[in-house]
Amino acid sequence: MNTDHTFHLEKAKDLQKNHIIIDSMAPNVLSEFVMTPEMIKYAKKLQKEGKKRSEICSKLSDFLLNSCEKDSQTRKSYLEYWDRSGVGVCHNTLYAFGPPETAWDSLINEFSRFNRLMNSMDGKIIQAGSSKDIVFAKQHGLKSVIQNIQSPEPIGENFDRVDVLYGLGLRSMQLTYNLRSRFAEGCLERNDGGLSRFGVSLIEKLNHSNIMVDVSHGSPLTAYDSATVSVKPIIASHTAAHALSKHARALPDKSIKAIADRGGYIGVLMLPAFIIPADGDGRAEKFGKPKGWATLDSVVDHVEYILNLAGEDHIGIGTDWGKPYYNALTWTSDMINESKQGFDWVAWRPQDRFDPNMQVLGMETWDMWPNLIAALLSRGISEKVVLKIIGGNFLRVFQEVCG
Repeated sequence: MNTDHTFHLEKAKDLQKNHIIIDSMAPNVLSEFVMTPEMIKYAKKLQKEGKKRSEICSKLSDFLLNSCEKDSQTRKSYLEYWDRSGVGVCHNTLYAFGPPETAWDSLINEFSRFNRLMNSMDGKIIQAGSSKDIVFAKQHGLKSVIQNIQSPEPIGENFDRVDVLYGLGLRSMQLTYNLRSRFAEGCLERNDGGLSRFGVSLIEKLNHSNIMVDVSHGSPLTAYDSATVSVKPIIASHTAAHALSKHARALPDKSIKAIADRGGYIGVLMLPAFIIPADGDGRAEKFGKPKGWATLDSVVDHVEYILNLAGEDHIGIGTDWGKPYYNALTWTSDMINESKQGFDWVAWRPQDRFDPNMQVLGMETWDMWPNLIAALLSRGISEKVVLKIIGGNFLRVFQEVCG
């Protein structure tokens, strides 16, 4: 480890001690968090049995939750993993994709499971409904979680459910997950129809109910339309600059500018395929990693691009990666392709290059967050701006929209 990196890493950890750090799309705190040795052994058994990615993830989630409730050592490992990250606030997904008819029940079940996790942790994790909750958690050495859903399908046509979910703790909602919903166009659809009239009504309801509108998996026009329709700032909690990677999940300049010009927030993710071009960027290979891996410099490239395009008050980090169960296993395309179970609601295509084997060098697991901050500082981004990127900007929008 070189002297400059050591210096910036120590500075990063110091910033984390004294400031609120927010990941605007953390790995799921139940199904994509710590992996104990027992969980790794269990995951390898499931994979050997031919289980698909979603089933492995679900069963690992059950295993972790049951272990946290029964075993003090698992609880200790869980909290130590979170401590190592230095992150205080996780923007956490309770529901993302699946058949619309099962969406509501799946979401309510996830709220219940999260409450079980909180109850097992002796008050060390709280659900944040307002900025006051986040500040309280920081002051008292607690972890806080902001709940989101990455698809509006649990709402269906019943907007009264928005208020029910707000009461349960929901504070952020995406309009679509990759595919077309009744509300908006997804980023992987065949055409880009943008926001539907029904989607306009949903945004009006979310604005009134103090819930953030998230357009991360939406099409470019969905993001642009949503920014212009919403009377409150919107977010793209985890995205990238299309100008750099040319990936369908990344947003073009026009959409990014529309979000920022209306006071919103754009979080840069760390999924390698979404941040590097299809032919790679050559940097990870220099460290002996295969084509398709990214580096922290790849991530900072997107941060700098959006910083210059949108301004220092509208950029952040929503990692969406560094998931230990990906890193602990070796994956084949068959294991991540869910279409044999029916229609694939995730919808990744071959050209989208989604591959859990590909990681970010230096951020292979989420608890390595300090390395990311060190990379931002190493690039010469000022400490003042870095503090906005690693929490301040998201907290501003969260406070403005949710209270």
